[in-house]
Amino acid sequence: MTLQEVNEFSIKDIVNEEVDMKSYINKLVKELKDDIEVYEQLRSLNLTMGEVKDNIGKLTDYREDYNYCKSCPGIEKCAKKTPHISMYIVKEGNYIATKYEPCKKIMEQIKLDSRYLVADFPSEWRYSNFSTIDLSANRRPVIRRIVKDIMEDKNDWVFIKGNHKVGKSFLLVAATNEFISKTNQQAAVINARTRFKELADLSISNPNEFTKNLVALSNVGLLVIDDFGDEYKSEYIRDQILMPLLIEREHKNKLTFFTSNYSIKEIQELYGVGKSGGEIRAKQLANILEEMCGEEFDLTGASIYRK
Repeated sequence: MTLQEVNEFSIKDIVNEEVDMKSYINKLVKELKDDIEVYEQLRSLNLTMGEVKDNIGKLTDYREDYNYCKSCPGIEKCAKKTPHISMYIVKEGNYIATKYEPCKKIMEQIKLDSRYLVADFPSEWRYSNFSTIDLSANRRPVIRRIVKDIMEDKNDWVFIKGNHKVGKSFLLVAATNEFISKTNQQAAVINARTRFKELADLSISNPNEFTKNLVALSNVGLLVIDDFGDEYKSEYIRDQILMPLLIEREHKNKLTFFTSNYSIKEIQELYGVGKSGGEIRAKQLANILEEMCGEEFDLTGASIYRK
């Protein structure tokens, strides 16, 4: 095919339909100008109409990307060709360029993840917060207490009891996410059954690592002990792990939350194990919980998930 033939090879020959490119470009420019929010984002570049028309493809791509992110379906549902990446436009001399960076939500998530010392909960809960919690009347007392702790820098411990599947854990993970967002401190959500056994095993196999982990849990900004009471109970776990952990957090005025299938009184009975003095040590444990928590919140039969 000669150069002349190439020049005469029009879009009409390809799609069998005449396309007025000038009108098409003008249409895209109008759509860009009509999108007030996007147009305002581009105003700082001081683009001429000629530059807008010459780069309408890039600008249209930016508009589509911006609006997709504006209506973000959630980090896990991002359907972009390259998920979690946002486009922006820069002017470098006379050249209009597209640049890319991680989206704000993924950066917030990375920051949140970095603040978790331990995260014993489903990964999808990382996106929970107070807006995902059902605020019905029978749940408000505990939510009010938690909000006060976090937003007003109070240090009242929280003890939530209730049956399985009432949302105790979900509530406290949402609260932990809010705590991290507000304070930028580290937090830990530990499953009592898994982590207390892990610590007990480490105390034998690797005493240095045991001490390191126990100190870290003692000092973390917010500690959530989930499913408290479901763990294996022994003198050693009570006297060398649980009591030192809680006493240290009490002394340092560190915020501590619990979920449990049991009341504090029942926790005392469960931990009255061992030889002489076991019941006294269990009473000391209950005293700490009662003093620091003040009251127990019973969510039996409730649901914390927003309907």
